[in-house]
Amino acid sequence: MSNNIILSIEVLPVEMLHYIFDNLDTQTILYSIRPLSRLFRSVVNTYNRYVLDFNFISKSSYYLICQLIHPQNIISLTLSNNERISDRIDLFILLVDLRQFTGLRSFTLLDIDESRLNFILKRINLNLLTSFSFNIKKYDDRLIETAAALLSSTIARKALRKLEFDTCDRIPNISWPINYITEYLTPNNRINIDDLYKILQCSPYLHTLIMNDIPKGVINNLTSIYFRQLTSLSIKNLSVTIDELESFLLLTSSLVYLKLIGVGHMLDGKRWEQFIEINLPELDKFEFYFNEWTSTDQTRTDLELIIASFQTLFWIEHKKWFVACEYEHTTLKPNIISLYSIPICKSSVSYTPTYTKTLLSTYPTMMKNELLIMNNIKSLNLTLNKLTADDIQVKSVTAHHPLFRKVTEINLEFCDDWPLISLQSLFVFIDISRIVHNFLRTSTQSLFTGSS
Repeated sequence: MSNNIILSIEVLPVEMLHYIFDNLDTQTILYSIRPLSRLFRSVVNTYNRYVLDFNFISKSSYYLICQLIHPQNIISLTLSNNERISDRIDLFILLVDLRQFTGLRSFTLLDIDESRLNFILKRINLNLLTSFSFNIKKYDDRLIETAAALLSSTIARKALRKLEFDTCDRIPNISWPINYITEYLTPNNRINIDDLYKILQCSPYLHTLIMNDIPKGVINNLTSIYFRQLTSLSIKNLSVTIDELESFLLLTSSLVYLKLIGVGHMLDGKRWEQFIEINLPELDKFEFYFNEWTSTDQTRTDLELIIASFQTLFWIEHKKWFVACEYEHTTLKPNIISLYSIPICKSSVSYTPTYTKTLLSTYPTMMKNELLIMNNIKSLNLTLNKLTADDIQVKSVTAHHPLFRKVTEINLEFCDDWPLISLQSLFVFIDISRIVHNFLRTSTQSLFTGSS
């Protein structure tokens, strides 16, 4: 960086510099900006909106970051114990004073032992907490009452608006406060319908529910119960029948937004139309991505029959909900039919070369709006083989922008038939400058995991 540029930045007010820091990651602030001058060192030291995710920080950086940043300047903290970094939470506890986290607003604990969860919740300052997420990796039945009491106290924080947890045997033991003010709830795995009912009965302000699948339990026995406070529902990993799904959706008649991702026989547009008109009259936005497995080869005529049920006035004129139907031609069985709303609502996809699939859509100018269709995708799985290389050559002639221009994470699998061409050719798929996390592997083993 030239001296002129440094000087011009230094004249900015501290508040403006801190606003710029809001758009940078922690390691850039500490390693690239802090060493530039005494002024920058001072500005960095007084910055109090650090967002720390130790999931993607090396062990060497771990020590330095804990040394350079005062806990009171951290507003968001993610700690994790996974197979790659199994001791990180213990290390963190040794390096910092948990009582000094006076400004923490978002707190995430992943794959944590129950004993460590209790240790942290007893000590850390959560008075300003607005978002809390946890999943317990290792349980200790001797700690059931202690864990339930600490979790009950944590979720009762007056400022808490978002709660995410892995469903487990501890959930029924938690005391949910009356008139619970949380607005966003994400129970991962499959929560029991009784537990969900208990939470919603205490949560009149809860308007957004995000789940992996519909709740476990006999929903038919709850015909007098409705979750009318819910206006937004997302289910990320559906694996039930459409009859079971409809039974649950009958409880959510006030929905304005609905997002469904999963597998099953969900491809009947006429059935969806009738159900929505009768049972979800307020629904304004419907996003979905359904995969249906089939043991028989599908023809273009088969796909046209599916897509025709989504070409009625209800879908095209009234709701303006456009869909695409995709079928990949492969020798493997079973085959997959994919039906999805436009733009694609999934954040992660696996790319398939264009000429190995049939794609039909109700969108009037589908091919001209590919960039819009891929707008929500942040993570891309790409198999590098001869088919992909041939597809790259075709696309590179006409590509002016990357197909997946908002991707920040890429997983590359190298196959034996991948030609020795530069990875720079991937510009037809991604903006390489935006990649933050990458994972490389061969068809038999992992090669490299990195963050930029």
